[in-house]
Amino acid sequence: MKNQKGIALLVTLFAITIMIFLATEIGYNTQVELAIGASQIDRLKAYYLAKSGIQISLLRIHVYKSVMQKFGGQLGNNKAALDVIWQLPFSWPPMIPDDNISSMDKEQLKDAIDKSYIDGTFSTKIEGEGSKIDLNDLGSPSEQLRKSVSVQLNQILQNRLEADDEWAKENRGLKAQEIVNNIADWIDDDSESFNGGSESQYYSRTDPPIKPPNRPMKTLEELHMVAGVTDEIFNLLSPRVTVYGTKGINVNLASAEVIRSIDPQITKEISAAVIEKRNDPNQGPFGNAGEFLSFVQSKGVRADKFNKDPEIPLLFDAEYNFRITSNGFYKKAQREIIAIVYDFDKVKGQIATLLASASQAGAQQQQQQGAAASSSPSPAHAAPAQTSGTSGPPHIIFWQEF
Repeated sequence: MKNQKGIALLVTLFAITIMIFLATEIGYNTQVELAIGASQIDRLKAYYLAKSGIQISLLRIHVYKSVMQKFGGQLGNNKAALDVIWQLPFSWPPMIPDDNISSMDKEQLKDAIDKSYIDGTFSTKIEGEGSKIDLNDLGSPSEQLRKSVSVQLNQILQNRLEADDEWAKENRGLKAQEIVNNIADWIDDDSESFNGGSESQYYSRTDPPIKPPNRPMKTLEELHMVAGVTDEIFNLLSPRVTVYGTKGINVNLASAEVIRSIDPQITKEISAAVIEKRNDPNQGPFGNAGEFLSFVQSKGVRADKFNKDPEIPLLFDAEYNFRITSNGFYKKAQREIIAIVYDFDKVKGQIATLLASASQAGAQQQQQQGAAASSSPSPAHAAPAQTSGTSGPPHIIFWQEF
């Protein structure tokens, strides 16, 4: 009897141990499942917060285009004042400034935030793509665009080599024009390299094997695949280039590096003065190419050699292609969405203007009418394309979620 009681006690203890283990394991798995589920819900909420930021940004762009179409002509050179509609970053809940706002306004703003159904935060920014160099113009039907982009990219690489000794040391032996040619080979529609030979010879040792697709780049990340483009070169070019450009450089929005790429005569000091002038509310942005030329000429640039061979198309009109970046935050979850808004009508108009100008210039050269040629509009001075309609939402051509 005592042995049987001892065995029964051992069996009971073993059963209790098994039950405790199972209960602990089930409880742990349940907590993990709940945590994963909650994390997925948080990420979903963060995603829709980011998407809300995109929708608000699209509304801002639509309003900007509508107002520009209706009142831009009346404002003249002052129309840049409308850029604040899209340029200012936006976040929710909005930051409440400590000064320049009355106590009543603060209370109303806090009340609006408290009554909002938005559970979480998001922040958005809109950037103009016209301030960047379009890599796909290396395959443009316009010879002027092809040459101008090649010159600009080469100038950016050369400027960094000359200005940054450490970067130059790390990239010793870099052949700027050869790399630019490789980018052009990736985009143009033939199989012959601008460096000589076949385009595929530069990719024979890649694993897996690749070859230039001979089409416009779909994303900027494709630049990583081009022969000779290292991480350092990609990091240098990526903030200054795009694949959704405006077929020219918008001087009133371009960065200092892009402004310097317009002409070798433009130094760091001159590009800084350009940005200072266009951002000065008393002087305002540049109204046209003549005004821009007069300004850089006053800083020591020779007008007879400025922006020649090829002539880079310079734009001074309102921005019409945009990059929207929106981040949504909920608890510890974060999601990001990037969208590109593209105005096909404006881009087609700009290309048509460049091709027409090139055709006209060619005919005039054949007739040897130098005087008439000098009086015809230059591609860089050409009138901007007509503003497209604003009856519908902005046209999104790129959407990426993180």
